[in-house]
Amino acid sequence: MPGIISKGDGGVRSHISLRIIICGAGLGGLGAAIALRRSGHEVVVLEGASHLSEIGAGIQIPPNSTRILEVYGLAEKLQQWVERPKNIALKRYATGQVLGMTPLDPRLTKAYGYPYLLIHRADYQRILFEEAKALGVEVHMSTRVVSVDTVAPFVTTGTGQRFAADLVVGADGIRSKVRDSVFPDQLIEPNSSSNCAFRAIVPSQDMLSDSEVAHLMSDVNANSWIGYQRHIMAYPIRQGTMYNIVMSHPGQAASGKWNEPGNLDEMKATFADFDPIIKRVLGKVKGCLKWKLADLPPLPSWVSESGRVVLIGDAAHAMVPYMAQGASMAIEDGAALAECLSRVETQEDIPRYLRVFENVRKPRCERIQECSRLNGDMWHMADGPAQEERDKALKGDDFQEGLTSTEPNGKNPNLWSDKGFQPWLFGHNVFTETSKVLDEIEQKGRLQP
Repeated sequence: MPGIISKGDGGVRSHISLRIIICGAGLGGLGAAIALRRSGHEVVVLEGASHLSEIGAGIQIPPNSTRILEVYGLAEKLQQWVERPKNIALKRYATGQVLGMTPLDPRLTKAYGYPYLLIHRADYQRILFEEAKALGVEVHMSTRVVSVDTVAPFVTTGTGQRFAADLVVGADGIRSKVRDSVFPDQLIEPNSSSNCAFRAIVPSQDMLSDSEVAHLMSDVNANSWIGYQRHIMAYPIRQGTMYNIVMSHPGQAASGKWNEPGNLDEMKATFADFDPIIKRVLGKVKGCLKWKLADLPPLPSWVSESGRVVLIGDAAHAMVPYMAQGASMAIEDGAALAECLSRVETQEDIPRYLRVFENVRKPRCERIQECSRLNGDMWHMADGPAQEERDKALKGDDFQEGLTSTEPNGKNPNLWSDKGFQPWLFGHNVFTETSKVLDEIEQKGRLQP
């Protein structure tokens, strides 16, 4: 098996090989497929789409994710598709004045040992897909999951075909069909945010030919213009060949969809009072898409009563994107799941170790869900005394190495820079943390059904 390494480092060989069905070939599903296959399991991925889509937007890969991807041996493959931003810059919406900075490269890279990257979602998905296939993961496209028997377990597709397994993993997003099977008597609906987002990409030649905005391509930052109920996050992707723009604003769109057409006139009017620099960039946009922002309420459990079906990623803990951690939590989920299942010695052990997985992952993901909402509230404050106090606080860089806490220390409203929260967020080693919990439980003999 390629890439097998020591326990707690993401490559431990499992005691037995399980047949695992993963529903969904998004980032979370493919990340889990890689982790589980590296651990020695037979993995089958079922995806409803006919092919991987180029539709999408830029996505951020923070150090807690790049740590995992490097363990999977993907650093070199990512390198040709990523940008390494120097900072995350929070700017005054109307003027572009920098309110606060989160230093990324080299400071964050040195602090946590892994870089903060920017990539096109389609490139990220393709790299994971190709790696999963190279490891021997069986992928079925155009295979829509309609139901899951959580006891057997098996998956039924839209054509009536059944796929049996020892374990089913629901990685099928915020509108998860697998989740419906885990909670057959409950209707779990996403929390609808008051905001949606326009997404657009401007080719580099259009940016570089304009001296007013060309610096946005060469002085690489993730820039966020923040204002009342609205913000714009923008940065280069694909090694500077595109400028990615995500524009959050009050509005409606279909939950769970990435490709609803947006109206260019509406987009420009929504941000008409923003910084002239970013408005100049918006003037170069030829087309945009619209995306509804939503998250999930905390679920009663991520594991079926039978203990043979588990939810990961957006199916378990969809979050608004204001911490740029949604995909990262899904990648962490896959790594943690593989660590837990590596301890399984018989099929009867599966439910026990899925409960450990849930206990390890649920508190962290739900805390980040909450903080994503808080970060959005902080960005979207109305102009006034509270906003002025926020801006003063953002000017301080309170980050200090060596502190770790799930709680902000209150000194910096920007959680990316908060000296208590940042190490807990970015410095997390999912392999060692999960392995440590498993060791402690097994040593104390507390692993219960």
